[in-house]
Amino acid sequence: MAEVKRIHSLPRHDDYGSPRMTKKLNAAGIQCSENTVARLMRREGIKANRVKKFRQKTTDSNHNLPISRNLLDQCFTCSNVNRVWLTDFTYIPLKEGFTYLCTIQDLFSRRIVGWATSQTIDTKLALAALDQAVALRSPKSGLILHSDRGSQYASADFRDRLHRYNIAQSMSRKGNCYDNAPQESFFRSFKVEEVYRNQYFTHEQATRAVVDYIERFYNPVRLHSALGFQSPIEFERTALLELECSA
Repeated sequence: MAEVKRIHSLPRHDDYGSPRMTKKLNAAGIQCSENTVARLMRREGIKANRVKKFRQKTTDSNHNLPISRNLLDQCFTCSNVNRVWLTDFTYIPLKEGFTYLCTIQDLFSRRIVGWATSQTIDTKLALAALDQAVALRSPKSGLILHSDRGSQYASADFRDRLHRYNIAQSMSRKGNCYDNAPQESFFRSFKVEEVYRNQYFTHEQATRAVVDYIERFYNPVRLHSALGFQSPIEFERTALLELECSA
């Protein structure tokens, strides 16, 4: 219980329930089952932080721009990196106004491979995140980028950039958040573990928080249930080693 309390007190770790807490304990050499951890956490009144907040609409799908076919159809399994990327926008409340965040997530590892912030939610923001992801990952042809039907993604500029990178476009059905569920899940984690705990006064302050959360916590540290309770970077390393061993 001393180790459970220590982990629970770490920054952004107080949303760990018994499954992730068990993995952290096992990794520290403490052999215990999930049932035991759950029982002890209940006894001590330790539970995962689950904060609910309102959601501001960030998708403008009321336009006459072209809509791409849904190539995923809620199939969220992938065999390797840079096969399917997911993208979306969310907002970060400031003392006055909002900062908007656009992210690109690799479906295979759930790693955030590109992101950008702006005080304007427009095509330039989407392009900045996409350009960063391509520069970091150098994907080969055949990559699919899935998004909602927002005007930013349907714009001619965004489509032209995808064509230049030889990336196929996929879009969710109208008003169906489940078509991009892993991306929605990331934003929920980001809001609960970072945004709802802090107050940001400036765009620069919010952007620094994004850097800290994605680059120092989510990608390298945060245990992900869909990855067998590994972090996205650890999952990619493990997968790469397995591919090299089987080659």
